Amino acid sequence: MVPGFLVLGLSSSVMPAPDVTVRRLARVAGFATIVAGLVPASAPRCPQPFVDPEATASDVGHGVASVATFALWTAMPITAFRQCEPGWFRSLSGALGIWTLTGFVSAGATTTAQSAHRGLAQRAFLGGVFAWFGATTIAELAQG
Repeated sequence: MVPGFLVLGLSSSVMPAPDVTVRRLARVAGFATIVAGLVPASAPRCPQPFVDPEATASDVGHGVASVATFALWTAMPITAFRQCEPGWFRSLSGALGIWTLTGFVSAGATTTAQSAHRGLAQRAFLGGVFAWFGATTIAELAQG
């Protein structure tokens, strides 16, 4: 998974965005994604720091970088909704902002509760994030 984190982080760091604030959020999210990849969780199940007795310092680092990335990914479509054009992109960003915010809260709640559905909640969240990345790419290509 480390190469995937690195490629995703690098891609986010260089992706064009329709607004300077969104571009800055993407760059910081890219850096945080790279950190999450370079400081991997100690086990595939991602032991939860301060709750799971098997959690390591690496799990703390991975967790902090991941939560920071998720928070930035949640902020990006919300910021685009407030600041970006064209109108279709603004509307879609608003809808995906609601999706990502709901997903972020759900992923956090299911993780905290040690729910068997936490992986599903995380993937639902990521679906909104990656849909927004795709919409951003289309908006940028359309603008030239």
